[in-house]
Amino acid sequence: MAKREPELSFEERMIKLEQLVGQLEAGKLPLSESFGAYEQGIALLGQLEKELAEHEGKIRVLTERGEEEALDIGEE
Repeated sequence: MAKREPELSFEERMIKLEQLVGQLEAGKLPLSESFGAYEQGIALLGQLEKELAEHEGKIRVLTERGEEEALDIGEE
């Protein structure tokens, strides 16, 4: 059974994505490595976007809950 790599934090994934983008922009990778770096970057981007969307949803719920509580307090 293959070893599973530990999951990277959001910040670690951002750093990894920035490094991949830097390598691609430098244009010094062989074509096959460029494709691999691009694929890895797209995967990281998808993970980052998903995590941001989840946190955004949580913030929206908390904000709405706080606004409702403020309205309830104001009506007393």
